[in-house]
Amino acid sequence: MTLEDHFARWFRGDTAAVDFAEHLWHATQEWDDLEDEGKCANHNALLSWLAFGKEYTPFFADHAHILRPAMLNMYLQWRAANVLERGDRNDVAKAYMLRAAIYGVFHNIAWIVGGDDWAAQVGPEIYRMYAETPEELWKEMN
Repeated sequence: MTLEDHFARWFRGDTAAVDFAEHLWHATQEWDDLEDEGKCANHNALLSWLAFGKEYTPFFADHAHILRPAMLNMYLQWRAANVLERGDRNDVAKAYMLRAAIYGVFHNIAWIVGGDDWAAQVGPEIYRMYAETPEELWKEMN
């Protein structure tokens, strides 16, 4: 099952939600490459989508009042994780947790399309998609 298949399930087939989540996933991967390697496939396209393009996606436009704070939280957690991942084992464990923030945005999307009960049902499944382990992060950073 691909990530897009999971999105379709979590977001109950809402194609606008799936499209937004796919764009967000790819943008966060590019941003992480930019942070870690100093380059990404297309930094101009990345900046354009994050700054302006997402505003015109139907799902974001309809739910910006929920998604914008969720994305801000994701960004702030990611920034903190980039510092903590270079620390001791306890810091790396915290970084591991913080790096999963994008899954929190996906959980928010599931709530938007399906409500409380649906979000409670698929929430654990969403977070299980975070495949990296704290030990793998520790080895990568040390």
